[in-house]
Amino acid sequence: MTREQSSADILLRFSLVEGFNARHLSRLGELRDRLSSFADGISRRGDSLLHQGIEAATSREAGEKAEEVREACARIGARIVTLGSEDYPALLSSIPDAPLVLYWRGSLPTGGNPVAIVGSRAPTDSGKEFARGLSADLALQGVTVVSGMARGIDASAHEGALAAGGETVAVLGCGVDVLYPPEAGRLRETILGRGAVVSEFPPGALPLPRRFPERNRLISGMARAVVVAEAPARSGALITARFALEQGREVMAVPGSPAFPHTEGSNRLLQEGAAIVTGAPDVLQALGWGGGGGLPDMVGGKEKARDDLERRILGFLSSERHMNEIAVSLDVPVPELLSRLLDMEFRKLLERRRGDYYKQMSKSGRPAHDRV
Repeated sequence: MTREQSSADILLRFSLVEGFNARHLSRLGELRDRLSSFADGISRRGDSLLHQGIEAATSREAGEKAEEVREACARIGARIVTLGSEDYPALLSSIPDAPLVLYWRGSLPTGGNPVAIVGSRAPTDSGKEFARGLSADLALQGVTVVSGMARGIDASAHEGALAAGGETVAVLGCGVDVLYPPEAGRLRETILGRGAVVSEFPPGALPLPRRFPERNRLISGMARAVVVAEAPARSGALITARFALEQGREVMAVPGSPAFPHTEGSNRLLQEGAAIVTGAPDVLQALGWGGGGGLPDMVGGKEKARDDLERRILGFLSSERHMNEIAVSLDVPVPELLSRLLDMEFRKLLERRRGDYYKQMSKSGRPAHDRV
């Protein structure tokens, strides 16, 4: 067995002690230097997790368990990616409690600009539509969209990235061979064809409630920014936002009506200093992407936005909007707006929908939400 293989084997063994991560591995190293009788010293200190880690690294039972996991991964086509290896996500490796092992199904992302989009499991239709549009627009710029494949906003974020032909990564709170939620079968298969499904939990691990907060630190850890699209006062998305702050990531949120309970949590993030998101340009600019030109590079067709008003209109149309909503929100007189919209439609920057609704075009010249 080579040194590299031995190292990967030890990390796999440690990782099968649930909750054991890079922070605990570091503590083991520190204690090894200080204690003359390593295992006995840890036992006397009462740190059962570290003691389990030592047993996992040395016992025959732990070796057999690791071998069973390898065989399970081979059966389902999952890759075991260990901390420190070339394929391990660089951003995730920088957090103190990084998982020692990732179980990875699908392709490794080629883009270096991941952004997480998360939110309510029971969102409004407009919330889902906005998440799809935002995700699609970011994907068109080469952003890898990261989310948790949960019902609602998460699923919409994945769908938007896939519709735009982009990359998306779903981070699970169960094994990569476990379908959760049950209705996500088609989405998971689509993601596996054009993205990845990832977990720190081994194959067969069930979606237990305690595992989802742990999963959330991976969603934020794999991204440069976390966008909370729509979240009530008590939401797992807010846990992800808290992890993002601890990890030094940008936290952003989509504003909603203060009278609407679905956005109470995301509005509170804005009160606490999160950056506001009304479209993909806000995300790109907050992260310093887009080279100052920002929005003109984001939109489809051969033409580009010609001035600030057109950039504002396109930014607002990352999701479908009615003409009157555009006029009021951007403070543009309706006659002037109609003239602009007609010209931009002719130049294939946007599409007019039934009932005077408008939507930004993708780079392919087709609305992102219409593509499969």
